[in-house]
Amino acid sequence: MLKSLTWKFFRYMVPSVAPNVKNDIDRKSLRSIFFIAVVVLFFETASVIPFLLANLNRMDHHDLVSLCCVCFCIVLCGAALFFSRRLSRNADLRHSSFFIFKITFFVLFTVWAIFVDIRHYKIGNQMLSFFVVNLIMVCFVIFRPWLGTILVSASYAGLYLSAYSIDKAAGIQPLNFIMLAVASVACNAIRCHAQINSSSQTIRLKEANAALKAASRRDGLTRLLNRLALEDDAEKLTGRKMTVFMVDINYFKEINDRYGHAAGDAILRQASEELLHLYPGAHYYRYGGDEFLVLTYKMPEENYGSDTYDFTVPKYKAKILLSIGNAQGCPASYDELFALISEADKALYITKQRTHSVEFGGHERRKSRGVNH
Repeated sequence: MLKSLTWKFFRYMVPSVAPNVKNDIDRKSLRSIFFIAVVVLFFETASVIPFLLANLNRMDHHDLVSLCCVCFCIVLCGAALFFSRRLSRNADLRHSSFFIFKITFFVLFTVWAIFVDIRHYKIGNQMLSFFVVNLIMVCFVIFRPWLGTILVSASYAGLYLSAYSIDKAAGIQPLNFIMLAVASVACNAIRCHAQINSSSQTIRLKEANAALKAASRRDGLTRLLNRLALEDDAEKLTGRKMTVFMVDINYFKEINDRYGHAAGDAILRQASEELLHLYPGAHYYRYGGDEFLVLTYKMPEENYGSDTYDFTVPKYKAKILLSIGNAQGCPASYDELFALISEADKALYITKQRTHSVEFGGHERRKSRGVNH
């Protein structure tokens, strides 16, 4: 029982976090640090200007130290802004770099807050800066529970020891002080686990949406891209000289009628595989029914040059003929791309007229299948 509880506590304090979840949490903490620095910089700057105007000619040692404290905070916020922006620009945020930055941010602000509050403590004023800084850190900057426990405990110990060196911390109620430290540690741990769960759910949702989008772009039968994908890709495909091929399976309806739809599906799949070999490195789409679209940046002479292609489906002992039409151009826009596709479609129509003609054997083929013409 004790061993089980110890293990659960250890797992809670040192949670296992996937790299993508860790990266998401780091970026959220980075944004928090940026906004904290902006807000503090604004208020500290807004407070120091009136102070200087009122005390510039009669500033004593105490005022000078206060001014130095405020200026240090302003410089610290400026540095936090600079480094947080620099780190956020990296597409691949290195966890180790952000870890060092986050620890440094916490330590410097905590030391500053302790110094400010000890000055107040010496003259009998309330200590607020430390508790405000500590609250901001545990609520907005996410630390793993074990690390948060170390940092928070060390910061509270630093404040207490500083007060103890003055008057043995006579102005601090130990019980209240310990309760605040425990609450801060607990708040950090709860916040961390809540963020891990939130980021995990967000990432799973994004991955599911990405998978659904990828599936919606694919034809379920041939696994080629579909018309929706073509619409999405159109703008990215333009701006380069290309050759467009429209490919059609001759007499596909009659093939379905003769061999059945299972054979038709097998023929569609094999036709799509044949295209991968005929036009390597191209963009392939199932345009609709038994029509396929191939977009390639190779010139016509670098591709399969004939306007027909035949292959055999051994399982059904069926010889399949593909009719092919092509067009070349350099479309600069969505509309121009689809105009080029239309030209290839017209070329396909001319090819089909020829392959369906009596001279090509189209009449005899239809007759042999028992189809009236």
